[in-house]
Amino acid sequence: MEWRLQRRGRDYLIYDEALERAPEPWMFEPGSLRQRGYCSEEVQAGRGRVLFCDPPIPGSGGQWALRHYLRGGAVARVLGDRYLWTGLKRSRPWREFMLTRTMRDEGLPVPRPVAARLRCSGLYCRADLITQRVPDALSLHQRLLEGSVGAADWHRVGATIRRFHDAGYCHADLNSRNILIDACDRVWLIDWDRGCWRAQGAWTRRNLDRLRRDLEKRRRLHDEWQYSDPDFDRLLQGYADPDPGPPPTGSAA
Repeated sequence: MEWRLQRRGRDYLIYDEALERAPEPWMFEPGSLRQRGYCSEEVQAGRGRVLFCDPPIPGSGGQWALRHYLRGGAVARVLGDRYLWTGLKRSRPWREFMLTRTMRDEGLPVPRPVAARLRCSGLYCRADLITQRVPDALSLHQRLLEGSVGAADWHRVGATIRRFHDAGYCHADLNSRNILIDACDRVWLIDWDRGCWRAQGAWTRRNLDRLRRDLEKRRRLHDEWQYSDPDFDRLLQGYADPDPGPPPTGSAA
C-alpha cells in the first residue's frame, strides 16, 4: 500500500495513494459529515466514538470509520484531547497508520488505513484517523451480548491472535471490543493505537491475560454476557493449534 504526506501550515495529512485526491479538512469533522449526509452510524468505542460514513472521495473501497484521538486517565483532565508535539514520526496517528499499513501488506486481518490528520498549535496537536470499515462485522463484545459465539469462533479468535503474535505484533489494548467477526466468520483486530512490533517474549502471554481479564470483567458487568471459562480454553486451543489458511479477502482488502 502506497501513501502520501501533505503539509498545510503546521497541519499534517497522511493518506492512501489510492484515493482520487487528498481528503479535505471537513472530512475529519463529524458535524460536517452529518450535515452533508455522509454519516450512516455512530458507535461507542473505548473512550470516544467512531463515526461510520460513506466516503466523500472515490478510491477507498468502502465505508470510512473516523476516530478522534482522546487521552485517558488523569492527564485527560488537564490536556483533554491534546498531545505534546514531539515530531510527526513520533505521533500516535503516524505510528498507527504505518503499523496498520505494514500489517496489511503482510496479509494480516486489519482495516485498511485511509487517512490521518494532525492539527498542531503551539506545543500541542490534536489528531484523527480514518480507516476502512470492516463490512458486515460485529465486535466480539456485541456477539457475546447476543449469545452468537460458538466453539469454532473461539478457536478462530485464538488462531488469529496467534498469527499476529507470530509476526511480532503486540496489540496495546486487546479486548472484546477490538476483535471483530464478520459475516464470513473471519476475525479482525482493530484499533492499533500504541500497538507495536516486538521480538518474541513473555509479552504474548501477558497479551492473552489482558484479554481474559477483559472478558471476565464484562461478564460481571453484563447479566446477558454469554461467556464461560471453557470458552477461553477453546481460544487457547486455537492459539496453540492455529490453522491460518489464506488471509481475508473481500471489500475490506
